[in-house]
Amino acid sequence: MRKSQQRWLIGLLILLVLFFANQAGYLGPVIQIPGLTQQPPSGNGGTGGTGGTGGTGYVAGIVTTDCAAFDSLDIATSRTVGTNVNVYWYAFRGGSWVLLGSGDGADINVQESDHNTIYAVVSVPSGQNYYVDYQKIQAMNDRVQSIEYKDIDGDNVEEFIFKLDIANIPYATGTGKYTLPCFNVYLLTYDSSFAFPSAGKPSDLTGIGTSKVTKYLDWYTEISAEKKAVAISKVVLVVNTSDVSKVTLKKLNIPGVGYLDGSSFDQDVLSNQIKWTYTISTTLYGADYIKRPVNALNKYEFTTAVELDLASGDKLQFTLYIYYFDATESLQSLSDSVLVSA
Repeated sequence: MRKSQQRWLIGLLILLVLFFANQAGYLGPVIQIPGLTQQPPSGNGGTGGTGGTGGTGYVAGIVTTDCAAFDSLDIATSRTVGTNVNVYWYAFRGGSWVLLGSGDGADINVQESDHNTIYAVVSVPSGQNYYVDYQKIQAMNDRVQSIEYKDIDGDNVEEFIFKLDIANIPYATGTGKYTLPCFNVYLLTYDSSFAFPSAGKPSDLTGIGTSKVTKYLDWYTEISAEKKAVAISKVVLVVNTSDVSKVTLKKLNIPGVGYLDGSSFDQDVLSNQIKWTYTISTTLYGADYIKRPVNALNKYEFTTAVELDLASGDKLQFTLYIYYFDATESLQSLSDSVLVSA
């Protein structure tokens, strides 16, 4: 064999070794050779999908949505997407929200510029007495990256917006479509009969004397039935005196929050009353959801401790206000009063 042929064969062997080393990933990014590498349109077929993860790595093409809804406190009870709850699919492009589709089984068009991100916007239709259990939705869907609560469609109603990572979702060569892994929605049933039971309204306290003393006002509420919930917005305690030397709020229990020191409350001294306010949230996002699961104790304590230093003949009336949201985010309230006298 001529020396020139030997050099040519050696050069070819070197090129082949370098090629296979590159394809194995030993020499940095893999060189894509048309016709040799099979991959879905976006260049990212997902793990266990069509194989191949070249190109940008961003999903691009038609994605078929999959979503289902359930009762948070009774997982065997399903809810209907499109009736009990709405799910809309959005992209955020060029600083604007773009509606891609809605509901289960919708074909939505995802672009590389979406960078493997779409948004599930979840809201409860008018007339449906449910809360969106956004915390459980995030806990039960590992593709949820973050949650926002705002109005994105200009109807002056805020919705829950779940940012979803769709990297590596399955791709079917037969249909030429991607499939979104099931997005599970969870709802809490709003208790429209939330109330103080008769036993949850403390009796008046008389004859407590004129020495400094701490007294407990044992308020508690009940939820009317199992598998229901209430979203607490704020708690307010009012006493009908402006003399701060006579009364101090020591602590107050809020179910789901815990015992709060009186210093945690905003105190307003008005001309004829003192008001202590603790605000949990001004919207359904961040509210204190107190829930009644199956076989749970139906007692939600708002026990209040006040320090009193009364003079002879003093009579103080304490009123507890509990503000909560209904399913439309309208503010509702409960209240009860207790008379305390020296």
